[in-house]
Amino acid sequence: MPRHDYRKSAGFTLIELIIVIVLIGIISVTAASRLFGRSGFDAVLARDQAIAIARQIQLVGMNSPVDPTTPNTCLALVVNPAEFGSQGCASNSHSTRKLTAENDRVNFIYFDGANHQPSAAIYFDMLGRPSVVNNQQLQRICTASSCRVTMTSRNGEQASLCINSEGYINDCTL
Repeated sequence: MPRHDYRKSAGFTLIELIIVIVLIGIISVTAASRLFGRSGFDAVLARDQAIAIARQIQLVGMNSPVDPTTPNTCLALVVNPAEFGSQGCASNSHSTRKLTAENDRVNFIYFDGANHQPSAAIYFDMLGRPSVVNNQQLQRICTASSCRVTMTSRNGEQASLCINSEGYINDCTL
């Protein structure tokens, strides 16, 4: 009776199949991350950076009282569709104290608690509460409800930060 050699069977072993499946998984994850890019995270990252910038400007404002007759623009948190940050002290568009639509690929929308405002210069008093200069006087804002700045990335993702009437700056849900 002839003997058959079973070692020369045409197929894969279980270990070879597992290794191939793992390699295909690694390659697909790498390819997927290259295809989807970072644009889904732009708004969230910009919001987190904007919170840090706003808190920094708030701390400076708490230590340097604002004179409403001649307000120092370094103490203002400037919000308009093209930028967010300290306009007077951050003249360089690559400054870390300012986010811009051009460099950071996000747009900014400001709501003063109820209404959309095209732009705002928010000052913080000695207690850290948000105010604006109106007729050479500081006027408290965000009192009825929190002020909100919404950042929209180039792919439509949105993230918001809120400033409440007592000055707490945090991320808020849409």
